[in-house]
This record gives sequence, structure tokens and C-alpha cells, in this order.
Amino acid sequence: MSIIDVLYRILKVVIYLAIALTLLYISLLSFSPVIGAFALKWHYTLLPEVWTLDNFKFIFSNPFIIRSLESSVLVAFTTSLSSLVIYLLVILFMHYKEQRGWINTLFEIVVIIPLMIPAILLALSMYELYRPTAIGGTFLILVFAHITIVSPYVYRNLYSVSKIIDMKSLIEASRSLGAGLFTTLFKVILPNIYHGLLGAFLLSFAISFGDFEIANILAPWQYRTVTIAIFQYSFKNIWIASAIISIVIFVSVTATFSVAYISRKAIAKYTEVTR
Repeated sequence: MSIIDVLYRILKVVIYLAIALTLLYISLLSFSPVIGAFALKWHYTLLPEVWTLDNFKFIFSNPFIIRSLESSVLVAFTTSLSSLVIYLLVILFMHYKEQRGWINTLFEIVVIIPLMIPAILLALSMYELYRPTAIGGTFLILVFAHITIVSPYVYRNLYSVSKIIDMKSLIEASRSLGAGLFTTLFKVILPNIYHGLLGAFLLSFAISFGDFEIANILAPWQYRTVTIAIFQYSFKNIWIASAIISIVIFVSVTATFSVAYISRKAIAKYTEVTR
């Protein structure tokens, strides 16, 4: 065995070891709150010294935490559904009216602007904009803000799906057969892109459900979200805060894996159709 082969094997082992350590570090950071959710006493040991389910019993018997969970679900569901409707109609309009490429490019640039602006600045801007209006003290101001931050993900997801299924050709074929806009939408487009719709819905739901910066500034007192409850209980009882965090992690991980599974199924379906 030559020196080059030995060095190659050593380098390969080092790379695998670095990847394993990185994954272990990320896993510990991400899932240590899940372990802490079952802890009653945990000091200077690898695992909790005393295990308990009382943290979850407290969560589901506390009116403030229950209300915060309900508010988070309400805001996330409204945000996801509204963003789907808005951007589905936008993409359908672009294909239906055969808009020029520069309009699509301009719209893509506008949509990704929320990724360039810090969330706290976006929240402060929306607070100043909507505070004098009727929605200033309602949960709708939080929904509008969340629609803004999920826009890049929802739009790109739906736009990519529309390109995969060649929505323009489907619309042209539907129009040539005399179908109107709503018939084309409900009988032709939606059955072909429901995988993309569901994936975009779950992704935007997870983003909205886990938001803290915007919710902390814009959420009215009667619609305080679960992330605000986590922040408040982190100063009172870290184990209860960990239990709430574990719920958020469960929702986010479930949504992420669901999106990955749905995307894989959709790609397999479209690949099979286009063969």
C-alpha cells in the first residue's frame, strides 16, 4: 500500500469523523430540550437525575399556555391558507395572461426581499404601518406579517411545481377546450399540484408556528403565541419551557419530514408522467 493510499484513508476517516461529530453536536443542541422536558432535576450529569411527566401535565392544565398554543395554531393556519390562495392566484394569473419574463423576474425579486430584512425591522415597520388601522389590535396584523416572511418559500415552491407540470400548456389546453378560469383552476390545475400545495402549506405552517421575533412585537395580549410562552417560562421554570419547546420541535420536525416526503412523492409522480 502506497503512502498516497494511506493518506487518502486517513483523510476519509477524518472527514467521516468530522461529519459524525457535527451531526452529534447539532442533535444535542436541537433535542436536549426534549430530554429536559422530562426532567425534574438535572445538574452536572449526562441525563436527568429525576424524570417526570409533571411538566406536560402543567402545560395542558395551564390556561395561558393552552391559549398560546391555540393562538399559534390559529395564526399559522390562517397564514398558510392565505399565502397559498394569494400566490396560487398570482402564479395562475401569470400563466393565464402569458406575462412576460421580466414581470416574473421582478416579482421574484420583490418576494425574496423579506429574506434580506431582519425580522425585528420588518415587525417594527408593520407595527408603525398598521397601528392606526382597525387591524392594529387584532391577530390579523400578525397574520399579515407572517404572510410576508413565508412568501419566499410559498412562492418558490408553487412556482417550481407550476414549471414541473408545465402549467402554461395545461392552461392553454383547457382554454382551447372552452374552459373558464375557475374550471381550469379546480378541474385541471389543483389536481396536478396538490402535492406542492400541501408541501407549501406545511412549510409555511412550521415557519409561522415557530416565529418569535415578529410575534413578540406584533401579537396582541389575547393572542400571545407559544414562542412567547417559552420566553416567559424560561425565566420561571426551565423544564416547563423545555416541555413547550419540545412541542414546537415536534411540530417543526413533523412538518419538515412531511414536506420532504411529499416532495419526493411529487417528483416521482411527475417523473413517471413525463416518461
